[in-house]
Amino acid sequence: MHEAVPKTDAPTDVLDRFAGATPELARLRALRPELIELEQRAYEVLFPVRTGPGLATGSGLATGSGLATGRGSATGPGPGLATGPGPATGSGPATSARTAPGTVTDTGVSVAERAAAALAVAVEHRRAPAVGHYRALLDTATGETATADRIIARAPLDGDTATAAKAAKATAATTTATATGAATPGRIAAAVAHARLLTHTPAQGGLDVLRAAGFTDPQIVTVSQTIAFANHQMQLAAGLALLATGDSGTGTDPGAPSTTVAGGPRYTTDVLTWRPAIRPLAPGELGEEHRAALVGKARVDTPYFRTLGHDLGILAVRTAIDLAAFTAEGGLPRAERELAATAVSLYNGCVYCASVHARLTARLHGDPAPVRRFLAYGSTAVLGRRWKLITRLATGLAPVPATAAEADVEALRELGLTELALVDLVHCAAFFGWANRLMLSLGSVEGEDQEHDGRQATE
Repeated sequence: MHEAVPKTDAPTDVLDRFAGATPELARLRALRPELIELEQRAYEVLFPVRTGPGLATGSGLATGSGLATGRGSATGPGPGLATGPGPATGSGPATSARTAPGTVTDTGVSVAERAAAALAVAVEHRRAPAVGHYRALLDTATGETATADRIIARAPLDGDTATAAKAAKATAATTTATATGAATPGRIAAAVAHARLLTHTPAQGGLDVLRAAGFTDPQIVTVSQTIAFANHQMQLAAGLALLATGDSGTGTDPGAPSTTVAGGPRYTTDVLTWRPAIRPLAPGELGEEHRAALVGKARVDTPYFRTLGHDLGILAVRTAIDLAAFTAEGGLPRAERELAATAVSLYNGCVYCASVHARLTARLHGDPAPVRRFLAYGSTAVLGRRWKLITRLATGLAPVPATAAEADVEALRELGLTELALVDLVHCAAFFGWANRLMLSLGSVEGEDQEHDGRQATE
């Protein structure tokens, strides 16, 4: 039996297009209408340009005092964002003390660099509608097609960027970029190399290639957010398409064995410390808007979130998506949302995220034993059928491209999971395609402390 679906008059947005834009997809997404708006807003913040041929409608720049609710409010490129191959123009980095949540705070990363990174992610995920979308955005931003052609063909850019190490050497010798964010070939090559690395091996995602190309600390945060968000989009599109049609659209064999994760002694429910690789904002540098975006003192006190504070616009929307996915009423029980986050973190090798969300799972579930077994033994752990199937679907959304199959969804339906619960599961798993990549690329785990991610467990 289908649940009642809230009516929505929202036009097709980028995620609809990436996932197939079917009536069933729209019906399922409407079960969590707040996330429809927030996902589109995150896209608009990271890609603040007018639409063009091949681009989804409604990708305007958010304006106003809160998260914008309209979809056609574009007034042109955001301040200081380049729309072509030359230096960025406009008013430069935002300095206003009143930057509204959901608006762009310019760090000087050009639209071309953002689009090139997102296109590389879409290519690796085999998401044809997303490849077409980000290709059109990149072609418009650069005024040429050769760069997109080479990214789609996985060909080297700027000499040789087959690996991040080679790209670092090449871009160090060729880049002429400055803090203004000019979209030089060297910077685009570095963004693409970092996107490929962070997409496939997030646990190895260092920052050398971006530093060598001249990206500043705030710009590194913006590029990392762009890449991590694009991975989130691809995995969310795959999961929602799977629920709507039985086909994730990735071209993987639906009869292949389910993806598994390995646990081990490095995974723990102990409280760990995350050490940033770039300087986080000091507490005294946080304005009222930062504190509002972080939603609570725990995040303000955490170096990870103060590191993300270098790009306030996407931080505000990301926090809203996090809370909407994990704390919305009804649907999948909260403990099982955290279990999905733990499963994806194990797959991506994020020791810190796994520790945080395993603790939350254990606290909410009331029995730490199965959680500890999962950390120790991964997919072979004795969890009970329901948890086994939840972790199987969540884990299947984590690979590039996703391997989750219709059988994984049907098994959960037979077990009694509602459509709302399945939508929640997909959103929570896909969010950690974003969260893990930020945590792994912008810092590392070291020692033990009393820091955590600031999202409190609630009954």
